[in-house]
Amino acid sequence: LGGSAYILDEECIRLTPDVPYVSGSAWHKDPIDLNQGFEMVICLVLGEKNLLGADGIVFVFHPQKLTGYRGEGMGFGGLVPSLGIEFDTYQNQHLGDPSSDHLSIMPNGRTHQVQSLIGPILLPNLEDGAKHPLRILWDPELQQLEIQLDGAQRALYTGDIVNTIFSGNSVVYWGATAATGRKYNFQDVCIKRLVYAGGR
Repeated sequence: LGGSAYILDEECIRLTPDVPYVSGSAWHKDPIDLNQGFEMVICLVLGEKNLLGADGIVFVFHPQKLTGYRGEGMGFGGLVPSLGIEFDTYQNQHLGDPSSDHLSIMPNGRTHQVQSLIGPILLPNLEDGAKHPLRILWDPELQQLEIQLDGAQRALYTGDIVNTIFSGNSVVYWGATAATGRKYNFQDVCIKRLVYAGGR
């Protein structure tokens, strides 16, 4: 755990409490090899305040277990090299964000939408206090990263992540980051299921 993150229960970690200007992260203790396929199922909880809430959660792959910038950085900003799947709940107009909650796949700790590899993809309101199931699947042969949220496919990205993002290094850590700024929400991540190519 890093920054403001702390354990809620056996399954869930609170990345940010409902306070302004904090960032938190939770990383799996062991790295994964992106030359192997995997499936991850977690749940995201993005708080209960819609218009007054911020900023979102990013699911991150990074060679180290760090916490990035708070506020619009969502705990992901500044992490280089990295790949982030962001679930952004606040419109930062200067970053090209749409007005609704959205998903983007972002490289290297960047949060401006002009840098996105895919997105922004509009989502229904996520700041409803509910657990939103997130399923992430990686197929190294097809070089496809599939993102499902609330039982529906939201994004399918095809790209040579190992070489274009991580300069040929396939072994990275995975985790989730979140942050608040002037507006804020509690934001949690709950681990459900991890399946790697070699088994559980």
